[in-house]
Amino acid sequence: MHLFIMRHGEAELMANSDKARHLNANGREQSRLQGMWLKSTALEFDKVLVSPYTRALETFDEINQVFEQQLSDKLEVWEGITPYGDSGLVSSYVALLEKEGHCNLLLISHLPLVGDIVKELCGRNPASFYPATIVEVHLNNQRAEVKEIKYFSKTN
Repeated sequence: MHLFIMRHGEAELMANSDKARHLNANGREQSRLQGMWLKSTALEFDKVLVSPYTRALETFDEINQVFEQQLSDKLEVWEGITPYGDSGLVSSYVALLEKEGHCNLLLISHLPLVGDIVKELCGRNPASFYPATIVEVHLNNQRAEVKEIKYFSKTN
């Protein structure tokens, strides 16, 4: 399985609640450009797991636009991947999806959970999860390794 773990794009600092924070203009651009990179991998996503927080959903929307709305029917919004979700639970769910035959999964979440998931799966987290960072993890029967770390760059 190819698992792409992404932190949402850059968000506004102020909102009525953490859950309600929107992406700022830079965060929208980051998400679009990372979406272009994801599309260039030529992988077809089986499922996209997204936190219900506004900034994560908006990150998905920007990526989905790049994919011409082809990801809409792959979307699963999951409370389990909010900022302080349980990385062990996420890892177990990813293993279940792999057993069910899913091959390519995109997960859009938050700090600190994104780093915790990489560490849970791979034993360590070599990435600094700046906004819109993507870590590609290859999983094969409970064995996982980081294949690539894609930091946001305007030269995607």
